[in-house]
Amino acid sequence: MPRQEAGMVLLVVLMILLVVSGSSASFIWFMNQQQTRAGLRFRSAAALAVAEAGVYRVLSILETVAPGGRSPGRAWRDSAYAEAMSVGPLEGRFTVSLTDEADGAIIVTSAGQVGGVTRRVRARVYLASPALLAALYGASEVRLERPPAATFLLPYGAGIGDRPWIHVAAGTGIWFATPSVSINDPSVSFGARPGPVDAPEGVNSATAVPRPGPVRLLLARGAELTLDQPRHRVDVQQLRAMGVYLEGVVLRTEALPRVPEVDRAYYQTLAAANTRNATLNEAAGRYLGDADLTSKRDSLYTQREFEQLRAYLQAGLARPRFEGVLYVKGVVELFGGQQVEIADGSLVTESGVHLNLGATLEITHSPATRTLPGLLVTGIIGTLIVTEGARLQVHGLVYASRAFDVNDGARVDIVGAVLDNDGELSFRNHAATVVIRYDPAVLGTPGLRIPQDSPVVAWVAGWEELP
Repeated sequence: MPRQEAGMVLLVVLMILLVVSGSSASFIWFMNQQQTRAGLRFRSAAALAVAEAGVYRVLSILETVAPGGRSPGRAWRDSAYAEAMSVGPLEGRFTVSLTDEADGAIIVTSAGQVGGVTRRVRARVYLASPALLAALYGASEVRLERPPAATFLLPYGAGIGDRPWIHVAAGTGIWFATPSVSINDPSVSFGARPGPVDAPEGVNSATAVPRPGPVRLLLARGAELTLDQPRHRVDVQQLRAMGVYLEGVVLRTEALPRVPEVDRAYYQTLAAANTRNATLNEAAGRYLGDADLTSKRDSLYTQREFEQLRAYLQAGLARPRFEGVLYVKGVVELFGGQQVEIADGSLVTESGVHLNLGATLEITHSPATRTLPGLLVTGIIGTLIVTEGARLQVHGLVYASRAFDVNDGARVDIVGAVLDNDGELSFRNHAATVVIRYDPAVLGTPGLRIPQDSPVVAWVAGWEELP
């Protein structure tokens, strides 16, 4: 082969080798980059899982005992608690801190570290009484009297079809006054108003109401299921045979969890800071010639002041609408046909609430105010009475320190839960319709003091990843 041709062949071979070497180097670099990215993604996902594990560890501590078992977990607060854990072949570590908020929330911040990667999450946690896990909790007796009494206890919200875990909890028993009263009877028709996360009425979105399912009952030790008048004891099988829609067992416990106490001072503070009803106060004061009411800016009312507002609204001179948290130092009564609405707030009283002969009380929440209670009736005469033809529509927790009594033809629609602390008669449905759609947001109700010797449930109200 001539020397010139041999040189050309060598040059071509060298160029081919150069291209192959470059391609191989690029492929190796690319694979190394992919492996590095895959490792980083794995460590990042693992760090997030470790951070979440830190939050769950805190929830477990809050519901039991502090690390070391030296104190109750509910009082445990640490600014830099850490634990190591394995994540596959890697070693991880989470560090958590806990801080208290004014409304009773506990802010849990957890940082997870794996292989030099750190991710952080934050959870807003409330400690609630286990009593709030029931849709209808009565410290004593629950009575279902006289047809057409109908009671519906249903879940509210997407993805919580297994809640409430307990539909009715009763301290001394449940009385079915006749075999004809119904509870969660799927053959009985009923309607429901929108809840805090539903589209308002009139919008092209119907309120989704699930089909009633069989109810679960929780009875304290010694509590009884009774039927008819005079009463006689019955069991689950007998109730099911007569058409009561029950699950196969009645859960029993040594004692029901104690009812939390309402922190009146907390709600007085909220009402004193609520100036959203100042215009209504001024208008009513001018109409009635009351200078003190005219200049009143807050929503902390005496019984007389609230009666003046009710009289002004009864005259039809303004829309019967309040906003925010209202606190009344006395009884609240609405009379025949009167309608009162409270938007994005609560009504807290130091005595009873009575809705008479066709009156309507509506308390609504938006998603932003969903954890506020709806109606808190406190005091030694804190009865909640809904009489013939009256309507009670509430978002949030309904609490009564004495009996909750619903009478002939009345209608109660609650999105939240009912908590009654009366020691003799907690709840009575006498020929009325009661719909309670359990909203787990009641577990975040602020201003409830749980007894120190009572167990707690840690409920996560919000969860976010931090940058």
